[in-house]
Amino acid sequence: MYHFPSYALGQTLRVDLTRRKVESVDIGDATNRFVGGRGISSWLLFNELKPETGVYDPENLLIFSAGAAVGSDVPSSNRTCITSKNAFTGGINYSHAGGFFSTELKRAGVDTLIVTGKSDAPVYLFISDEGIQFKDAGNLWGKDTFETMETIRNELKDPNVHAALIGPAGENIVRLSCVIIDKVRACGAGGLGAIMGSKNLKAVAARGTKKVTIADHDSLEELNSRLLPRVTRSEFGRAMQKMGVHGAFAKSVNENCLYRTRNSQDDHWNARKLDKILFPALPLSEERFITCWNCPMNCSAHIYDFKEGQGPYAPIKMHAFQCNTTYWAPALDIDEPTALFKIFETLSRNGLDNDSTLVVLSWAFECYERGLLTEADTDGLELTWGDHAQIINLIHKITYRQGFGNLLAEGVKSASEKIGRGTDYYAIQIKGQDETDALRAAKGWALGIVTSVRGPRHLHGAPLTEFTPTRSTELSQSLFNIPTAYQPLTYEGKGKLVHWWERYKAAVDALGVCYYITWWGETAGEFMGPDELAEYLSAITGRTVSADEIMMIGKRIHNVEKAFNALHTNFDRKDDMPPTIYTKEPIKSGKYKGELLDIENWNKMLDEYYGENGWDIATGLQTKASFEGLGLAEVIQRLEKAGKL
Repeated sequence: MYHFPSYALGQTLRVDLTRRKVESVDIGDATNRFVGGRGISSWLLFNELKPETGVYDPENLLIFSAGAAVGSDVPSSNRTCITSKNAFTGGINYSHAGGFFSTELKRAGVDTLIVTGKSDAPVYLFISDEGIQFKDAGNLWGKDTFETMETIRNELKDPNVHAALIGPAGENIVRLSCVIIDKVRACGAGGLGAIMGSKNLKAVAARGTKKVTIADHDSLEELNSRLLPRVTRSEFGRAMQKMGVHGAFAKSVNENCLYRTRNSQDDHWNARKLDKILFPALPLSEERFITCWNCPMNCSAHIYDFKEGQGPYAPIKMHAFQCNTTYWAPALDIDEPTALFKIFETLSRNGLDNDSTLVVLSWAFECYERGLLTEADTDGLELTWGDHAQIINLIHKITYRQGFGNLLAEGVKSASEKIGRGTDYYAIQIKGQDETDALRAAKGWALGIVTSVRGPRHLHGAPLTEFTPTRSTELSQSLFNIPTAYQPLTYEGKGKLVHWWERYKAAVDALGVCYYITWWGETAGEFMGPDELAEYLSAITGRTVSADEIMMIGKRIHNVEKAFNALHTNFDRKDDMPPTIYTKEPIKSGKYKGELLDIENWNKMLDEYYGENGWDIATGLQTKASFEGLGLAEVIQRLEKAGKL
């Protein structure tokens, strides 16, 4: 056991699984420049990981980090960031989840945990006030995530232990796998579960009782007294509390043509079918689940309880049903609610990423419909839209790499390349990673997803403003210094808008705050914007931080991640282009019928985006000028040496 000093708080530790060794890491002035969470993790990965290191090599790093605000009285300060090399793109990957794990980690005295090496047998780590223990996980290997969590708690005789862990999909090095926290919260994308499995690491469990201190508690409380009433009384806040995240977003997503329907055939689904899978059609239990640490939203507190006879998969009882799980309904044409909950449970238990698994399955169903896949490819299975029994069967086949599932387990790009026959046209991927969002209607949303340094995901720089097109140009101008933030079909100004959101999101992630309590949740400037982030960080650290500094911190983090990609991949401007199908086939129904992505306007938008970042317009690579004022001389030196500047 590695014992902590009695005074230890806020440590960065390195765990070598090969040698079963733990050591403290001096990160110098990194907290001043990158704050914490994603910022520190991305900086450590950039500094320590060699470009030649493979994703599943023991030398690859898997970094668990809690943001600067985690465990404090800052609202929704509960996010865990997991960072590593991306198993699809070869570039950087980070992913976040809520719950209680990061709070327990931080209360045990650890801000950041760097895991390297590979254990010679299945192992899990237990982090407590006293230190870190290596625990035998032989009895856990093969168990699903729900069983694993309960077994760990029983073994440690503490129901308050929380963990980040993998299911059978991660153990089987399924590239679509993820890391699960608190049963239903996922750090998805980029194969994090497979990377963890490749190290024979089943779980990282934590239980801490130390107090997370801040410099200025009075200022924090005063800020809370101003912010929290705006959150709880807002239309969005009330919707989240009443209907959960999927209920608050789903109708708006569909109305604004942002659901990929039957893979890529449309971006709008039948409204009557959608109503069948949403509140109030779903049976709410009178019970309430304890939601994420210190969260006023309570979006995941609802427990849905389907009794016997209420559907083919009843009885089934689940909480924290996610917005992205509703994507399965239009993408595969499923309007049976118990099937969606069964899919959610099956993905969570097996440790499969919701989005990537959906993309490769919807690709398979479309290719089968078009005759590009046959029963000779699918192990004799008929793939019919809406056949949820077959879909659940395929989820299990992917988890255990059985037959056709083994082909799908590597993701849509790999699967389409192996099949050929023109199936790549329907394989929606960017930079090698499965892409789940509809991109044709909202232009800034599309740009933020396509240019994301972590691979195509909307939680990087995509602006949610375009979901509320009734907002005024005056509000847009006052918040983002452009008039078009709420105009989804407009290309102008969207490069500037994405540049704003990616800096802002990086700062949010450095504090470890949930995105829903920020302007992402309420884009009228009522929630936690740059000013509030600055005030909270000032209260936490005791040094005065401005809103401009918050955005500069975000810019610094984003440029380090961009530089990591430059060193580890060959991405350039050509990789910031949307899938071809979205430039050729328009939306077929809904209020934005006929919309697609125009390449000429896309390139103008991309020019604007590169220009705002100070990057080279022709290649998309960074320039010396883009680092001005960031204090990243060592990054410039490495890029110059590699010929990537």
